[in-house]
Amino acid sequence: MSEAINAKGSVQDWIPKDPGKKPPRYVPKHMATIRLEQKSNKQAWKTMGPAKLELPSPSNYLKKNAKRPKAPERTGTGGQKTSTTTVRLPLHVPPNPVKRAVIQTADVKPKPSRVDFAQAHKQLLQSAGLIPKYIVKKDYGEIPKYLQQRREAEQQVRDDQEKLEKLKQATRQVSEEERNAALEGLKKKWHEVHREYQGLPFILYTPSQKGRKVHMEEQLTELEKHIRLLEKFKTIYISDADAGGSP
Repeated sequence: MSEAINAKGSVQDWIPKDPGKKPPRYVPKHMATIRLEQKSNKQAWKTMGPAKLELPSPSNYLKKNAKRPKAPERTGTGGQKTSTTTVRLPLHVPPNPVKRAVIQTADVKPKPSRVDFAQAHKQLLQSAGLIPKYIVKKDYGEIPKYLQQRREAEQQVRDDQEKLEKLKQATRQVSEEERNAALEGLKKKWHEVHREYQGLPFILYTPSQKGRKVHMEEQLTELEKHIRLLEKFKTIYISDADAGGSP
């Protein structure tokens, strides 16, 4: 296969071959800097992981009852410490689970309850309604606020009805003929004022002309209000004092 590739007359036969010499080795330009960095970072991995602490001394082992609380030292009258014996208090929670459960339930007081022996059903007296917890409240026996508001609203309605009845007694109902006549008079008055209003000049120069225009506009607004009132309501009451005036 090699003979077929490297046959005579190939271009490779023209390349001079010198098996005794090798090409020079490649050396980076910054080789000294690279070696210095490698040496400086060679021990960096030793700082990773948990910190190396000093091991405890064999003589400083955990002694028996070392974690028990100690009684405070007593001082004399002159501030000097007196020799007292160390009182060891019991641990808060014993390691034995049975003793721990006994200590935890020693101060628990049973809640008052009732038991139905027929069905063996237990229920607290407070939730069963056998303890009078409502009569000891500060607002026991007082009327609730929502009932007071309802009473006030009902009283307000009754007062308004009484005022309306008194007003009806002091007034009289306007008849249909009087209402129609008053309506026709108001419309006639509105047309007269409107005709005068349209007769005003387009540009007003004097203050009197401006005041007359404002007065006519107010008069037209008042007449339109009374006309709508008479057209909307068929039943109208007026007092005796207002019988001769406008409705």
